[in-house]
Amino acid sequence: MNSRFALTAAGVAILAVTVWVASFLIAQAPGMAFDDLGKRADHPPASDRSNVSYTLPEGATAGQVGEDLQRLGIIRSSYQFKLLIILMGFQDSLSADEHILRKNSAVPDIIRQLTVTGLSLPVVRVTFPEGIRIEEMAERAEAAGIGTKAEFLAAAAAAAAVLPAQFAADKTPGSEMQGYLFPDTYIFPIGATSTILVQEMIATLDRRFTPELRTAVRAQGLNLHQALTLASIVEREAVIETDRPLIASVFFNRLAEGMKLDADPTTQFAAALDPLSVLENGYWKKELTRADLENPSPYNTYRNAGLPPGPIANPSLASIQAVANPASTRYYYFVADAKKGDGSHVFAETLAQHNANVARVGSP
Repeated sequence: MNSRFALTAAGVAILAVTVWVASFLIAQAPGMAFDDLGKRADHPPASDRSNVSYTLPEGATAGQVGEDLQRLGIIRSSYQFKLLIILMGFQDSLSADEHILRKNSAVPDIIRQLTVTGLSLPVVRVTFPEGIRIEEMAERAEAAGIGTKAEFLAAAAAAAAVLPAQFAADKTPGSEMQGYLFPDTYIFPIGATSTILVQEMIATLDRRFTPELRTAVRAQGLNLHQALTLASIVEREAVIETDRPLIASVFFNRLAEGMKLDADPTTQFAAALDPLSVLENGYWKKELTRADLENPSPYNTYRNAGLPPGPIANPSLASIQAVANPASTRYYYFVADAKKGDGSHVFAETLAQHNANVARVGSP
């Protein structure tokens, strides 16, 4: 092995301590570390992984390079870049040269590419699928090596006090943080804490839920909390992309008429508020019973008209966009097409049409 790329035992120990120090400092001032993330509505979508040519100027400071990289969309936070590279002692190892970098890269990867040492930083990666609950996220974070499930849940609860102002203003006082942790893939140096992870998930939501989308959902008569609530229901109902705006239109039409939403996912969420139900059926009970449909929980939309008190899961950008820009229809009903089995739905304007659709495609 080339010694230039190898880490000695002492080097690993020093690196681990350094990352822990960085994690601690960021945890003490998460707003400073992540405030700039939410202010860049022009940041490219996280799916944009195109190459960017960057010339690192001779004598440039870590701060200047971080600002350049953030402006180009290569990293999300110039502050995080500067903090890590200085604490790790690499500020004098930046390679003044032409570099080909990829947009939306992890900070540790960029540090490795821009330093003459070529040090490969040990990182941890965690992916959160769209439409899962915070409790499920906590389990995935723990499995990935970012703290424990309890630490993640505690960090999520504490984050309610530091929500960006536009979300805090609309959020129902005392409601949970369900729906506010953006599902995505996150990469951090080993030693990152649950607090850091949760803060970046919120910052990602703030960045992806753009001012234009916020204006659009308000034009639909919803505040941001209500939009996330409805988007979370759409997320749990929809499977294929083209159905999302149609499903959103059904719920908007029902809300306008004062009808109950009759959404299975909300009833599943209500059932999972009982720990015994979670043990027996998981967080998303597949077969709902009559008792489930009669559950008095305010989250049960078979019993209660209007939106539930808050989100039931953490929705994707696509579902938020569907709520911001629903299709214009007269649909009030939909059923999954079990004949096709591809996750698509069949829509209806009247109950008679819906019942006919259920009889036709409601079972394989």
